Amino acid sequence: MYYVSSQIIRALVQFLIAQGIAPASLDALLATRVRYLNESRYRFPIEDYEQLMRYAEKSLHCDHIGLKFGQSLKTQSWGLLGHIALVSDSLAKVLLHAQKLNTTVRNIGTISLRSDNSLSYLTWQPSIKIAHHMVDELFSSWLSFAKHCCYNTTELALEKVQLTRAEPNPTSLRAYKTVFNCPIEFSASHNCLCFKSSLLTSPLHSANKEIEYLLAAQASTLVSEQDEINQLKAFITAHLPQVPSIEQAACHLGFKKRSLQRYLRSQNCSYSQLIDELRKYHAKLMLQQKVTLLEITNRLGFCEQSAFQRAFKRWYGCPPKKFLALKAFKQQ
Repeated sequence: MYYVSSQIIRALVQFLIAQGIAPASLDALLATRVRYLNESRYRFPIEDYEQLMRYAEKSLHCDHIGLKFGQSLKTQSWGLLGHIALVSDSLAKVLLHAQKLNTTVRNIGTISLRSDNSLSYLTWQPSIKIAHHMVDELFSSWLSFAKHCCYNTTELALEKVQLTRAEPNPTSLRAYKTVFNCPIEFSASHNCLCFKSSLLTSPLHSANKEIEYLLAAQASTLVSEQDEINQLKAFITAHLPQVPSIEQAACHLGFKKRSLQRYLRSQNCSYSQLIDELRKYHAKLMLQQKVTLLEITNRLGFCEQSAFQRAFKRWYGCPPKKFLALKAFKQQ
């Protein structure tokens, strides 16, 4: 399943409302999934993004709505990748992180960067056929990020842009020229930004190597979202404290119930084991963040606090309070 993070969908909905589209119309397009807009770990199917963009293009008579959205997009909407980008020390480092962590934001395409003498080429290719809006969003948001975060903004200029989409109408064509301010080749074989390689070493305003290292280590646990097990974990996490049934999970992944059960057996686990593993992971994390036992009980969907405490003792060999005391002792 191809997906887009809830942060991107939420930002798109907010942007379209600001453009004058009625919130009720957007809610109707997302149907029951609208309730997940504020669930940071939820993944929306790519069809939701495409549907929102098509509706916006038609309603606003704007073929370049993706460009406008990308320019308005805050870096924080890239989730953890956005936070890492803000504390990286150069554009080269940002793009390196983007290549590694792209699937935490969306898994629909591949980012690649290559250099040829004095020029560099940043490409993004979708894995399936989609409308032009997403590449417009990506390219304009990357350019906007660079302009806002680099010291040498006067040197920040593109040499050429290549887009697989057909040449747009005159109004939209002017918008593309304004955003990219360089020669643009439409109906190209790939989507690419071409720029001087020297720009890759442009320092960023808010570089912080220590924070960058910590965030990158945290992100490494989220990268493997492409396989079914991790998609399944993300789906279950997004629904907590309500634990989705295996039928719901199978439908989400495009499996039949028995097919999902067979797949899990082939991975030496079961649906109930996955749920238990996720609860174990989140319980420890929340406990270390000093969340109360009652709140952890509620967030993880346990019927009562005593049930959570029994589960915690089974997982870690001691009750939650003793676990924290032992951890504090070891740190002394």
